[in-house]
Amino acid sequence: MKVKSLALIYRAAILLGSAIVSTSVAAQVVVPTKLSGRWTSPDGRVSQVISTNIDPVTAKGTLTVWSNKVGCTIRDAPITVSVEGEKLILKVDPSYSNPCRSDISVELTKKADSDSYEGELHQDAGKSPVLEVKMRP
Repeated sequence: MKVKSLALIYRAAILLGSAIVSTSVAAQVVVPTKLSGRWTSPDGRVSQVISTNIDPVTAKGTLTVWSNKVGCTIRDAPITVSVEGEKLILKVDPSYSNPCRSDISVELTKKADSDSYEGELHQDAGKSPVLEVKMRP
């Protein structure tokens, strides 16, 4: 009787462990190789194109953020990609800047039951407004 109880407990533990592993794997963000979309100003009056290319193996890539101001476009800036919970974080290399922008990062969350992402573009350590971003593969 004791052996049957231990066997039952052992099987239950294996099933529970498998369920926990399956749930945590399903919740991880899969890093896409390409995303493109638009950024929009907080007042909704200005919008422009944003795109990224990512190598999921190295977690590196490039980010391009078009601007309406001459000389302010970010072109192929080197990025490091990380996943924090359900967020995909694109951080531009700190050595990169242009006359209008520095300290640039994009934080995206994948929308449920969709291939699209929404989030924010942060720049200039809080000196510039946070821009809304919508992207998809």
